[in-house]
Amino acid sequence: MADKKHARGDWEEAFLAGLRDGEGPVAAARRLNISRSTPHARRKTHPAFALQWDEAVASAGRPVRRKVAAPADDWQAPFLAALAETSNVSAAASRAGVQPGKAYALRREDRAFAERWLAALLEGYEHLEMEVLGYLRDPDPPRKMDVANALRLLAAHRDTVARERASQGEEDEQAVLDSIDALIDEMRQRSLAGRDETGNDQTDGEHQPG
Repeated sequence: MADKKHARGDWEEAFLAGLRDGEGPVAAARRLNISRSTPHARRKTHPAFALQWDEAVASAGRPVRRKVAAPADDWQAPFLAALAETSNVSAAASRAGVQPGKAYALRREDRAFAERWLAALLEGYEHLEMEVLGYLRDPDPPRKMDVANALRLLAAHRDTVARERASQGEEDEQAVLDSIDALIDEMRQRSLAGRDETGNDQTDGEHQPG
């Protein structure tokens, strides 16, 4: 792992070099001490970087994970966007104006949609991890957060996230699961410590995660 954070954009060539050497994207991000979501966000907004990514993976002989085409139904895109934001199927369905049952049915029947669902869930999970940890590490957070509910969401999706992260990196699933559990436990301990110091429960607040 690098000794310090890389400035925006400075990590790209080192990241691509790692992919060319057969390194997975999760492992490459960890080595450079950047968030796992940073390269994926860059890939989404910069086609040239996405092409370089695919070429680097192909040169290493690893399968290229192609971006799935946008869904045809107009509710799918807002549903997936809301799922990434909230990690909550019912809330995402409500925003998209679709019944949750219809979304679940399409996930069972349409492999491409199921892959986009998983990608949205992983994105939301990582955002929630960073949001909760940032809140708990801030001595004077600007707003309240419902930490207890956030931790419940993280625990509820941990198995799915561990399987997918393991498939993208070099660690096995149990190692990834142990890492997730350790982070959740750290968050829980920080929350309890904050409650003990202030006399107030940090897990109570107006903010709903996502």
